[in-house]
Order: sequence, then structure tokens, then C-alpha cells
Amino acid sequence: RYIRPGGSGIVVYDLSEPAQKHGAMIDDLFFPGFALNGKENRFIAYIALPWNSKGVQNSRVVASDQAGNEGTAAFTMVFKNVREKSDSINISDNFLNSKIPEFEEHYPEMTGSQTDKYLFVNNEVRNRNAATIMELCGTPVAEQLWRDMFTRMPGQTMAGYAEERSYFYQGKEIDHQVHLGIDIASTANAPIKAANRGKVVFADYLGIYGNMVLIDHGQGVFSLYSHLSRLDTTVGAEVDQNTVIAYSGATGMAGGDHLHFSMLIHGMFVTPIEWWDQHWIDVNIKEIVSQL
Repeated sequence: RYIRPGGSGIVVYDLSEPAQKHGAMIDDLFFPGFALNGKENRFIAYIALPWNSKGVQNSRVVASDQAGNEGTAAFTMVFKNVREKSDSINISDNFLNSKIPEFEEHYPEMTGSQTDKYLFVNNEVRNRNAATIMELCGTPVAEQLWRDMFTRMPGQTMAGYAEERSYFYQGKEIDHQVHLGIDIASTANAPIKAANRGKVVFADYLGIYGNMVLIDHGQGVFSLYSHLSRLDTTVGAEVDQNTVIAYSGATGMAGGDHLHFSMLIHGMFVTPIEWWDQHWIDVNIKEIVSQL
């Protein structure tokens, strides 16, 4: 019923006849539906709002057949705003000198000064990485693989979801980005376990994320782990909450050893806090599905 910027939710609906394409539309965003286990003609669509959403104007279920005929059914949600978060980050010459060589290995097309190369990574490479992640999330497993709350690695929160960051070099602001995950402090090379049951769809180096693992939990739900020192899984591996998939590190755009953890709905970054909360999952997903 309630949804916030960066928040997740579900829509459950019935189809009266077969449809070629169906799912939920939130304004101009489409979220595909998947068969609900054991429920004939009943489907579930996981939905989400972008971190900077200002509200929902139009929310509806849509379905179309092969002839192009379309049916719709409106639904409503209560939009709740969230408090904006911001931070300032100073970029030092030591940081640039330690990080730029790593990125030069992977992106030899970088040119200019150290700050030019840094801005190339923090903008162009960041955009490339986002496109890759969106593509990886484009064909999720059709059945729900996850069970109950997602586990959180022990450690202090260093940076939060949707934290707007201003980057300064020698006292001058040079960039502005948004942090779309939660950073968790760790000791060096701490074992990282999968947050829930799923299937590994990426385990490799990816730009600002460094060594990264992406897990498909089914029906559009994904979790992401980055800045890893070493990977301990492969694409196609089936994992659960006892499976060590990697070890923490400082690869990519990281200044120190920690885990950057993200949750995604169909490629859209959402706040992990909801998915770490069993009560939220019970109220917003499990109880709704079980009552239908």
C-alpha cells in the first residue's frame, strides 16, 4: 500500500485470458509479471520507484494479446517521501595515484590529467556499468528463488542508499553522483556470503564496482556485491545464505576495504533496508500473497 522513493512493492493480478505481454506500469516504467506458484491465471509483478521519485501519477496493470488488444486496471499506492541525504568527499592525489592505474588497465582510452581520468571513470564508466547491470537484470529467473529476509553482513554502515555525493579536489567541487547501495565496514578479506537463495549471473570486474557479484533471486529481484578482493563463485552457480561468494576488498572506486551492497528490482537500485527486514517482507509480500 505504501511506497517511497527507492522503495519496493508487489502487485498481484489475475488474467482472464492469455496475454503476450503483461505487468505493472508505474508512470512510464514497466515491470513484467510472473506466474504465482500454485495459482492458475494469477501473477505477481515486483515494482519499485527510483531514488529521486517525486510521486506517482499513474499506476496500472496492463496486458496485451497477440493482436495488440490491451486491457488495463488501475491501482493506487500511498506515496511517502524520504529525507534527503548528502555527503562531501575529498579526492586526494594519493587516492588518484593509487586508483587510476587500476582503471587504466581496463579503460586504456582514458586521456588527460589524473582528475580528467577520474572524472571519466566516475561518469562515463559509471554509465557503462549501469547499462551492463540493467542488461544483466533484463531476463530474470521466472520463479521465486529467495526465501524470507535477506541477510546483512555484520559491520558498521559507512554510507547509505541514495546519498547524494559532492566530490571536491583541492577545495573545488568537480563532480556530483548518487550512491545507490549501502557500504558496510569490514576487516580486510572478510568472507562475503550470498544474502539469499539465488543464481549467480555475474562474477567479474566491472569498473567503479571493481570485482563484483550479481545474484538473480527470481522474478526481477537481484542483489549486488562489489569492491571485492577475490571472487569465490562463477556464473551459473546456485547459492544460498551459507554460500561464500567472495571476500571483501577495495577494488574499483573504493578508498578502503568494505562491502558495497545493493538490491535491485528489474535493474532499478532500491534501498536494501526493506529487504533486510523480515517484518517488511511479511507485511508487504508474504501475507498479501498467502491471503489471495
